[in-house]
Amino acid sequence: MACYIYTRFSPKNRAYQDQLQQLVTAAPDAVHVEDKVHGFVPPLERSEFSALSARLKSGDRVVIWWLTAFGRDFNQVVSVVNLLLDRGITIQLLCEPLTFEPDSLQTQTLLSLLTGYDKVQTQHRLFAAEQGRQALKDNPELWQQKFRGRPADKEKHERIAIKLLQGHSMARIAEHCQVSLSTVKRVKAKLKQFDDEGRLTRHTNKPWEDGEMK
Repeated sequence: MACYIYTRFSPKNRAYQDQLQQLVTAAPDAVHVEDKVHGFVPPLERSEFSALSARLKSGDRVVIWWLTAFGRDFNQVVSVVNLLLDRGITIQLLCEPLTFEPDSLQTQTLLSLLTGYDKVQTQHRLFAAEQGRQALKDNPELWQQKFRGRPADKEKHERIAIKLLQGHSMARIAEHCQVSLSTVKRVKAKLKQFDDEGRLTRHTNKPWEDGEMK
């Protein structure tokens, strides 16, 4: 039975080296496999994880820092976890002392709890997004005044505004919308008059995003 450490390097994760050292300490005999790709790239489309997946055999163990190693989309994470479990692979997490084991009732219970929490958070984000859209529709003339310019810019600014009202961090919005942080800050400054419920000061982070969102 082989043991592997899997990590996804991100230059934005300043704690990466410390996390890696803890992983190596916890599994000193493990083979380290590292991908250097964007977090939204599905694991099986990553060169190193794909090669690791082909190498894994039933009874092997994969050690990761947290579930974000497998992706930022929770459905994608669950898909990878179930894929490995179905193949008889054990997944060990170090950020929190959790272990996902094949044919384990405790593992299935934990996955069910995480899935349920994700559904609640999804409903919350959809509700927040609708509130944001409504806030923009209530005063379209002022919105047009605030976001004059090329149609492409207007559409991008509206997308940034919705995500701000949803509670996402400015850094993540900049990355997702492929704009500079200063652009997000400008949109936020223009949007404050719509934020009567203080949504711009709150951030809704999923528990499995803690490893990257701190």
